[in-house]
Formats: sequence, structure tokens, C-alpha cells
Amino acid sequence: MYNLAADEQVLWKKLAGEAFDGKVTPRSSLSDIRSALRAHFHFYMGGLFAGRGDQEKAGDWFKEGALEEDGIFNAIMASYLDRHDGRFYMPEKIFADPRDYEHFTTVPTIVGMREKFLRFASASLPVLDRPMTVLDVGCGDGSLLVLLLNRLIAAGRAEKIGRAILVDSSAAMLDVAEGKLNRAFPGLAIDKRHGRIQEHAAGLPEGIDIALLSLAYHHMPWDDKATHLRTMAPKVGHFLLMEMDGDNDTPQHGSPELAVSVYQSYGPLIDSIFAHDAPVVITQSCVDNFVMAEVISFLTQPRGERNDYHMLRGQWARVFAENLEGHHFRGETTVLTSDGCEFFGCHWSR
Repeated sequence: MYNLAADEQVLWKKLAGEAFDGKVTPRSSLSDIRSALRAHFHFYMGGLFAGRGDQEKAGDWFKEGALEEDGIFNAIMASYLDRHDGRFYMPEKIFADPRDYEHFTTVPTIVGMREKFLRFASASLPVLDRPMTVLDVGCGDGSLLVLLLNRLIAAGRAEKIGRAILVDSSAAMLDVAEGKLNRAFPGLAIDKRHGRIQEHAAGLPEGIDIALLSLAYHHMPWDDKATHLRTMAPKVGHFLLMEMDGDNDTPQHGSPELAVSVYQSYGPLIDSIFAHDAPVVITQSCVDNFVMAEVISFLTQPRGERNDYHMLRGQWARVFAENLEGHHFRGETTVLTSDGCEFFGCHWSR
């Protein structure tokens, strides 16, 4: 993972000002920028121009940046603009079509990441000898929860699943998740709650054994994360988190730090999605209506309005330590690392 030094941040902002004045172009030599970061800089400039509504210049920066990179992120950005008539289209709801999410979960990179997380979780949790209540925040299609519960039963960590509380902002996803859980665990009591955890944290019942927070809890800034963790702490025995290790929360809109982090976080993820064999319409829809929706939010919306706030691993540890009263850190593991894109899992419990 690359980080910008303080002098590099100053340089990037200076060059951005010169680009707005027409003194620096996508084809300038940029010799003062580290060669490893020139594709990142083109992404940064493309995002700045896109945020200003100048999609033609944004496209120029992305297209030139595609010549500097090993992956395809700048090329995807340029293609996205071309396919949407120069507009950064934001879907009203991410994963409104469950097929996009189901494709994402079958990408080999994601399958491998989930398997490492499941091994960590089943080894880290104690034996739960009563009918277990589980909470899945941002449950998606429910597939990870089904895998986790089956793994816990097979490992002797749980005897019976009594109740599953599903929270998701997509009603279609909730229905798919309910169906998968019903098939996997006939007779299971399923409590569906449509919306975000911000709307439901206060109304959760006591006695939740496990809260699964998988690629969902980053949809709120630091202060909101802290607020709802404090609300859930007395109700939950074990928190299992799987998240991206990225510096995408505190950096402000338009900052070089945010651009570098987003480029490194999402580039390898997009590469892996396109590398997975599937009908191109499904692959494209998955990228456009999930990954690109988050990227566009970072590039065009200020902090407080955007929809994603990934944090560094140390920041996650701090927000948990400061707000989960009575809970202790039980361990963590890296579940994916690829060219600056890292995901990890961790466990906190009473």
C-alpha cells in the first residue's frame, strides 16, 4: 500500500491547480511524481474534473492514466463515462437487482476471502450451547451467514440456530436471504428489518449471541459508527467484522490522500470481478451498480454526504475499543491482500 508524504500532498495540490489553469495536461511528463503513483495521479485529476462537471477533461485524464497502470481502473473510469454519455450516473439503490450481488459473491477472490474469514471465525468463537440468536448487518443475499452458521455447527461451536435478525437496505436482498436461510435451516425464526443499522440499532433485542458485520458497517462515518456500536454493545456477545483496510473515512473530498486510497482499494477489486467468467451484462452491472457507485460517491460527494467510509485496520480497532464497553479484542486475520487492496477480519467479545 502506497501513502503520500506531506511534501507529495503539497505537490499534487499544486499540480492540480496548474491543471485547472491549463498549464498541466494529461500528457505532461509529471516527472516530479513517483512513477509508481502516476496512474494514481491521473485518477486523482480525473476525479477532480468529474467533480467539477467537466467530464471531457475527466475522460482525458482517465484515458491517459490507463497507459500508466498495470490494472484497468482508469480504463474502467473512462469507459464508464463513455457508456453514460459523459455522466457519473449514481444508481438510486445499490444492489437493487440481487443478481449483481450474487455475481460478486461468486468471484474467486471473494470466495477465497470468505473462506479465510470463516476459518478464523469458527476457530475464534467459543462453544455456544443454547439456541443461538444471530444478527447480520447488511445481510445481502444471506449466503455468508448461511456459510458461517453451517461452519459453526460443523466445528461444534453451535448446536442449534434459534433466531436470525437480518438488516439490509434492499428489500429484494432481504427476501433472497430469507429464502436461503429457510432452505438451510427449516423452522428458523427469521426477523427481517428493512433499512440501515442506523435505523434499527436502538430497537434490537437483548441476548444477541453474534453480530456479523461484513462489508456493511463502513456505510457511515466515524461518529455514526461509534454511536451505533455503543447502542449495540450491551445487546451483543460477539462482534465479527470483515472489512476493507482503507483510508477512506477521514480524508476529505478532493484530497490526494482519498484519491490514492480509493485507487488502491478498488482497482484490484474491479480487476478480479472482470476476470471472473460470467455474462458481460452481469459483470458490467455488478461493477456499475456496486463498485462504481461507491467510487463515484468518493469522487463527487463531500464527507457527510457520501455513502462509504472504509477505515484503516488501526482505526477500526480504535473505534471498537472506545465504544464496545465490556468487550475485548479476541483477534484478527488478513483475508485478502493484493497490490494495496487488503481485507481483514476481527473478533471482539464480552
